[in-house]
Amino acid sequence: MNFGSKLRKLREDRNMTQADLAKALGLSLKAVSNYELKGTRPRKMEMYEKISQLFQVDINYLLTDDSSFVLKAQESYGYQGAREAEELLNSMTGLFAGGDLPEEDKDALFEAIQEAYWEAKLENKKYGKKRD
Repeated sequence: MNFGSKLRKLREDRNMTQADLAKALGLSLKAVSNYELKGTRPRKMEMYEKISQLFQVDINYLLTDDSSFVLKAQESYGYQGAREAEELLNSMTGLFAGGDLPEEDKDALFEAIQEAYWEAKLENKKYGKKRD
């Protein structure tokens, strides 16, 4: 279930309209509608926290691994970083979820990605580059 579906279910379970939710969160009706229908997501962690508190749900319920990754990329690198993170996730998901690539090749690719990650991490540590 994506963020918009979760938000809609939480809202409907509490007999709230989109307008009620917008008012409670300090958003426009259009923003709430876009969350639920167009797949947009909050740009800041603070909004996820506000929604979490309003509906008394764990914030992790609202955040999927993918949305957390994209949100962190946006906070660190702005809109362009978020867009690139989203594109990377979409292409990797498509690659691993379907297509004609044999399972052994998918496994090999995943291992190569992990190896590249750890090598880059060691290089950054070696040269004193640290990212939070």
